[in-house]
Amino acid sequence: MTSVWTEKYRPNRLCDIKGHRRIKAVFERAIAHAFAGFPPVILYGPPGTGKTSIALALAQETYPEVSPMISTLYLNASDERSIEVIRERILQFTRTTWPGVARKFVIFDEVETMTEPAQASLRALLDDVDRDGHKEAPLFLFLCNSLYRVHPAVRSRCVALFCGHVPISHVRDTLTGIQRAEGMAEADIRVPSDLTFKIQRGDLRSFVSAIQYGGELNPWDDWFRRLEGASRDGRSVFVWEDGLSRAPFCILVRHVFIWMNEKKLLDHAAAGEFVQACLEVQDAPQATVLAVIPPIWERLFRT
Repeated sequence: MTSVWTEKYRPNRLCDIKGHRRIKAVFERAIAHAFAGFPPVILYGPPGTGKTSIALALAQETYPEVSPMISTLYLNASDERSIEVIRERILQFTRTTWPGVARKFVIFDEVETMTEPAQASLRALLDDVDRDGHKEAPLFLFLCNSLYRVHPAVRSRCVALFCGHVPISHVRDTLTGIQRAEGMAEADIRVPSDLTFKIQRGDLRSFVSAIQYGGELNPWDDWFRRLEGASRDGRSVFVWEDGLSRAPFCILVRHVFIWMNEKKLLDHAAAGEFVQACLEVQDAPQATVLAVIPPIWERLFRT
């Protein structure tokens, strides 16, 4: 069995997946009707919210007695961007038939990382393999973080289902269950705080990796501590510069706003000025950001 916890504890059935009740209900009805007339699907949403787990569980639950090697083709589009390679693998996979397997599954992960021409070619590929009114054609499941980065030619052919954040209670229950299964003492069990959950966008996969390898549940914790301390001695520009080396300004400021809300800093008189300044420099060069933002930020701690 794999030693990587994200795979070791990946749910095998739809009923084992936390949250996503509507998506699971749609797929459970589709299984009951043998996917008759069911179109290709795009599962989209933030990282670590269960898109891959839902797709793999769907395939496994549809054919519980059949090896996934026969029923399911999994492709990570970020590693296989050549449409020629993808096309040949899919056509080769679809040419074989097996007793008990009516509609195979083709799962495309990170499809938005493919080049635009390659994505456009997927539409033709969908049409090529879609024979006999969906009856025997494989069911395509496209997984992505951002729907807007998927080519319109693909989007128009699919039903898009959004995989949002799993409630923090489910995340904590899952993490606690994994750590107990691994024999950790109750005192050593770690779960994310509300602040960490919001900043990490509910990314369950990153939390599982962090507890397995001893990493920080929130890698921004130390940066916030440094920012608060440096703001008091007038040296926050260096911390802001470090933050911009780790994330784009729009992402960095999102984290800061969440942290400010947690610390009740949004109630400060200077908070409005800070928010307005962030909006004004959001598309400015880094030098401009570093010239404008740190002085205003430091006023938050002097008022």
